[in-house]
Amino acid sequence: MRSLDIEDETIASILIADDLAPPDADSLDIIVRLRDGRRFGLTLVTLEHLRRQLDAVPSVLVPSMILVRHFSDENLLDAVRSAMQQGLEHFGVLQAPIEQ
Repeated sequence: MRSLDIEDETIASILIADDLAPPDADSLDIIVRLRDGRRFGLTLVTLEHLRRQLDAVPSVLVPSMILVRHFSDENLLDAVRSAMQQGLEHFGVLQAPIEQ
């Protein structure tokens, strides 16, 4: 896991589990650590990921998932900031504290 440190009033850091994902992964798990001590887990997915899922089933429920065009640090930060503006609690899953 690597940490993307943020100079933000609300977001302290984003922990990215990209070391566990293959280079061509189309879903990525992250943990957003807020300055108030809360942590939220999110899954970011690409449109290709959703298309593959829909090829197998007629519908997909996507709680705590955020759609991104492709994975980059800039897109991850944009996705987290968008979730923050819309109420991160609606998108993420509150995590128990973790030791870093």
